[in-house]
Amino acid sequence: MQSSQVSKLFDEFYQEHGFSPLPGSSLLHPSVPMSFVMSAGLVQIESILNGVDHLEGHQYTLTQKCFRYFDVSQVGYRNAHLSLFEMPGAFYFTNNGKATTIERMWQLVTQVLDVPAERLWVTYFTGGRVAGHTLEADQETYQTWLRLGLPPARLIGLGPDDNFWKQGGGIDGQEQYRKAGPNTEIFFDRGEQYSCGPTCRPGCSCGRFVEFANSLFVYNEIDKSTHQMRPLSTPFVETVIGAERLAMILQQKDSVFEIEAMVPLVNLVRQVYQPDNIHTQIPNLSENIIADHLRALVFLASDGAPPPGKDGRQRLVKILVRKILTHELLLNINSPAYRLHLAQIVAAQYCLFIDLFLDTFTGYFQQETLRFQQTLENGLRQFHQLIRCNKGDTLSGHQMVRLEKQFGVPIEIIEWQLRIVGLPFFNTEYEIALAHWRGLLVETNC
Repeated sequence: MQSSQVSKLFDEFYQEHGFSPLPGSSLLHPSVPMSFVMSAGLVQIESILNGVDHLEGHQYTLTQKCFRYFDVSQVGYRNAHLSLFEMPGAFYFTNNGKATTIERMWQLVTQVLDVPAERLWVTYFTGGRVAGHTLEADQETYQTWLRLGLPPARLIGLGPDDNFWKQGGGIDGQEQYRKAGPNTEIFFDRGEQYSCGPTCRPGCSCGRFVEFANSLFVYNEIDKSTHQMRPLSTPFVETVIGAERLAMILQQKDSVFEIEAMVPLVNLVRQVYQPDNIHTQIPNLSENIIADHLRALVFLASDGAPPPGKDGRQRLVKILVRKILTHELLLNINSPAYRLHLAQIVAAQYCLFIDLFLDTFTGYFQQETLRFQQTLENGLRQFHQLIRCNKGDTLSGHQMVRLEKQFGVPIEIIEWQLRIVGLPFFNTEYEIALAHWRGLLVETNC
């Protein structure tokens, strides 16, 4: 089943249950001025229904393109991560909808989408401290899953960090109160061969379990200043799925980059470089990153995202463009003509009118390529100065972070340059120094 079919079946299922269809929004929704739309739901629902009274009993379904800037660093390294993906969502305004919501989600997943029930695990909120409040376990959710026949061994209780949702700063960052509530998630078990050990369970990062659906029970709100928790005046429940992740599961693929929407893009990248003339030891990683980021830029350009720059949306576009340029260097891709071909493939897949945004798409690279080249020239001068200063020793973690954060040299380029001069790259030292940098200033000594 293709990812587009997943979204179509989701919308049809909920419409059959009385949910009214809503359109997805532009990725450049005005309520998230410093970023792009990150999920289906609050942006669309709150904007479209602003000022509507008496929402109790109202039900809506939609499919939304989403961009997760905080997932960009994981793209290519994780089998189920894309920076831009499609998220169908269903919303029901009620304060008593847990059982119905879970039953519908289970019916959708196991009967409509035909995901094998015996391969599914579920998490629920097992209680804990939230904003200074001690909350009890979500027993209604737990009992509903048991009633549906899920074995207790595959029903995992997790705490607030995993199964209690809090709105991240409000839709526009200004709200005094943030919506909140417990959630329950469905995971697909890829098999014990992917396990990290006998205690592996949903929530583990080893890759055995793939989370593809969840429901939120948003019944409360929290005052961000006083941490007071009170009932939400318009409580609702929300169910969303990741279309590409579910397509990966249904197509029995090991990675989202192997599904029908991504294979032509990865194959195109693979065709434009010579495998015996590259500067990376992991070519598949570079292929996946380039394919993902170019695909994301197609959708962003079609919605009118601004050119690369320093802040907000411009900075996010810059990150994508520079990642593409970096991995083109590693694959020794010298001609950018393939980018247009890839954009045409994506436009055809999703019925986008490429002529309307082609200048925007190509302009991202025209404006940023020269700046990136100048950054690399300056940064590599610093690289060689540090090598001379080290007198034969490789770069320390702090030196690598300094080159990356202060001089703009991507860590992938630093690793490549160290190989050229015959010095080892110690990733653990880099990761430790990066964690230090995030909390403290990086030392600038030679």
